[in-house]
Amino acid sequence: MIEEKTAFNDTKLAQALWQVSDDAFLNGSPWTKEQFLSDIQQPQTNYLVLNQADEIIGFIGYAKVLDEVEVTNLAVLTSEQHKGVARQLLQEMLQREKANQAHSVFLEVRQSNIAAQHLYESEKFRQVGKRKAYYHDPVEDAVIMCTKLKTEVMKP
Repeated sequence: MIEEKTAFNDTKLAQALWQVSDDAFLNGSPWTKEQFLSDIQQPQTNYLVLNQADEIIGFIGYAKVLDEVEVTNLAVLTSEQHKGVARQLLQEMLQREKANQAHSVFLEVRQSNIAAQHLYESEKFRQVGKRKAYYHDPVEDAVIMCTKLKTEVMKP
């Protein structure tokens, strides 16, 4: 079941998100528990979490400013990867934000994370730029990707 951050106690949610993130990434979570807690408490951010048997197995975090959304985190437990969890979370976020009148969604992904880039491309994200040495441990460039949720209507 996919739930929003408001369904959880902030501190417990931050702990759970950190655990998923720490498991999901090869070098551990890029964010601390404190960073997750601070982000959860921001009014412009939201988290969608996928629960299975009362355990959070994946989440997507994002921030919305006016009509633009930026995905800040997407992580799935290693044991649940390659089962469509990330796609389910991404599609749910895109659907919700399209309904909320968002125009575009941006995200960054490691240049070496080809599987994630293919997932995003399958959901109509396209590369729009790069950030040199954006990631650490190891240092790596970020690929900036974007998808448009609304098409521009040309007026006669």
